Amino acid sequence: MGFDYKSLATNPFQMPDGWKLTSIQEVAKVNEKAITPKNAPSHIRYIDIASVDKGKLLDIQELSFEEAPSRARRVVQDKDSLISTVRPNLEHYLFVKEPEPNTIASTGFAVVSAKSADPRFLYYYMTSKPFTAYLTQIAESHTSAYPAFNPDVIEQAELILPKDNEQRAIAHILGSLDDKIELNRRMNQTLEAMARAIFKHWFIDFEFPNENGEPYKSSGGEMIDSPLGPIPKGWSTSKFSDTISVNPSRGLKKGVCAKKVRMTDIEPWRSYVGSYTEGIYKSGPKFQNGDVLLARITPSLENGKTAFVSFLKDGEVAYGSTEFIVFAPRVIKSSAYIYCLVRSDSFRDYAIGSMNGSSGRQRVPNDCLDALEIALPAHNLINEFEKIAKTLFSKIDCKGKENVLLSELRDSLLPKLMSGEIRVPVSEKEVDQF
Repeated sequence: MGFDYKSLATNPFQMPDGWKLTSIQEVAKVNEKAITPKNAPSHIRYIDIASVDKGKLLDIQELSFEEAPSRARRVVQDKDSLISTVRPNLEHYLFVKEPEPNTIASTGFAVVSAKSADPRFLYYYMTSKPFTAYLTQIAESHTSAYPAFNPDVIEQAELILPKDNEQRAIAHILGSLDDKIELNRRMNQTLEAMARAIFKHWFIDFEFPNENGEPYKSSGGEMIDSPLGPIPKGWSTSKFSDTISVNPSRGLKKGVCAKKVRMTDIEPWRSYVGSYTEGIYKSGPKFQNGDVLLARITPSLENGKTAFVSFLKDGEVAYGSTEFIVFAPRVIKSSAYIYCLVRSDSFRDYAIGSMNGSSGRQRVPNDCLDALEIALPAHNLINEFEKIAKTLFSKIDCKGKENVLLSELRDSLLPKLMSGEIRVPVSEKEVDQF
């Protein structure tokens, strides 16, 4: 059920022993610091609402102040909480640790700076489901296409506050889980970067190892002419859709309940599908493990929403948003090769350049891939790449599944710890440990 601080306010007997009811403005400041054109630095690191999602920093823009949007005004300090005041139900929030100098957030955030409460405890309180539901209710009470609330709503909100040592203990437990999740995400980012670096070195720079283990092109490997320019001897060219299956047929009938991947389930520049829903299949592209999902619509394509499907059971078929294109092996049998190909700069530039439709709703048409000529490496070379990349993507899969379990554990513990349903036994001697 979670907690409801409104019920605690009217029924003090529900209050855990040693806890007190106060308000956020008693222990924190909201939007304490701002920049103006007069005091602004020449360059900033800018966090927009779309740059964060459920505690994850997806992107940060490095801009000169002159080219930054007018909403780039909120100064971000160490241990601040960023809470989106627009559509709070979408849960765009972030806890900031040791930001680089001149980090600035959008005015679409309430920047909460703790003063006499544990900063991370306060963050978890404000991002709990009951509190988010409270903010959403207020935002939606105003008639608007973009439901929003004023930052003073957070200041005036009630806060159930444990003793200092228990605040720190709760924040330590939840923070440790989030820190492990973030570490896994960074490791996955590194593993994927390794796979893509090998792909570029072998298949774009043509520096794959020759029979002597030397880089092919720079060691004098023979090149032949092709419609794409010089390519290594033994390679050929082919149309993309003749080589890689586009939106392959999969066995999923209408009316069957199956896992569904929404566009919001794909993180920019991350290969692993970390979340999904379930629904009755009516329409949309179908896929299975080993397939690759590419966002076909702006701005998701430009923002790097591309995923490698590995979260399903063997033989299981899922479906996704109609704004995905699905790729699967055909002549090229390596799923890792296909993923790295569609993540390459040349493919992305081609796809983005092929988009059509009205402004803001442009899409990549499927038939544009019928005209795309790509290089077709020797099959033994693709097989060698698959062996290497499969190991890397298997590690990504393991860490991705671990993150799903860690997230579920955190989400299960958070309301119980915040309400006092689960108490953390902490003695006075343990205060300094957290």
